[in-house]
Amino acid sequence: MKMNEYPLVTIVTPSYNQADYLERTILSVLNQDYPRIEYIVIDGGSTDASIDIIKKYEDRIAFWISEPDNGQSHAINKGFKHATGEIFNWLNSDDVLMPSATTIAVHYLTTYPQYGMVYGDRLVVDQHDQALACIELPSFSRFLYHFGGFLPQETSFFRRELWRQANGLDEDLHISMDRDLWLKFMKVGKLYHIPFVLGSWREHASAKSCLSFGASRTSDNGHQEKKQVEARHTGRIYHSAALRRVAHKVDKLRAIAEKYSRKRKREISVIRDVVGSARDGNGSPEGK
Repeated sequence: MKMNEYPLVTIVTPSYNQADYLERTILSVLNQDYPRIEYIVIDGGSTDASIDIIKKYEDRIAFWISEPDNGQSHAINKGFKHATGEIFNWLNSDDVLMPSATTIAVHYLTTYPQYGMVYGDRLVVDQHDQALACIELPSFSRFLYHFGGFLPQETSFFRRELWRQANGLDEDLHISMDRDLWLKFMKVGKLYHIPFVLGSWREHASAKSCLSFGASRTSDNGHQEKKQVEARHTGRIYHSAALRRVAHKVDKLRAIAEKYSRKRKREISVIRDVVGSARDGNGSPEGK
């Protein structure tokens, strides 16, 4: 495949004072085995060593800026305003992509045009990159997702048109903006789960998710914002704690059943072929 035949993928990293992890995030993008990536970094005016790290790689970054902003959602929206790619992803400055994540995502989006967004499984790592857990999900169910289902943000790749139709992120949201976006996407497009680890989410003391929902949370703002998003998109039935527990158990059983199915094994075999072909420099094979 010729270079200009590969869809351009735009990846945006919002960052603020994340020098401890930022370089690992940047390198995970720059070292992707996919040949056409437009990388954008939006820094919120960091006062640590972040700017020095960004400048170290600026010849491989399509656009970057460091200035005060109105939070993460605003920074991501600002980044995508500079995007020229057909496919989007955003990667927070403490997370990383697996080396073939973009190749795999593009393979699915080009092979299956009926899907507007794809996402994969998640590896949870600590501040030293040691694996803590691997979250393997079942196939996507819009119905079950409304009961509090989970979708790993860093592994998500979506079409530019879907982002446009959803009007980007709600800048009034600072914690559950990704869930709000997925629910908006579901109204205008289809989502698909790729049964392969595409990214790593970092668990550390200053991570926003840990501060908002974990044992070390400093306020109930995260839960309040999540409730606000749910009220915006779902009916009252989906707010039942008992039904949410049942839906969670159903999802766990689905994940186990699908993991050992023949269909899943065939799909993983195709993914491995895609990865092997990319690493051999032969491009992505046709869908099977």
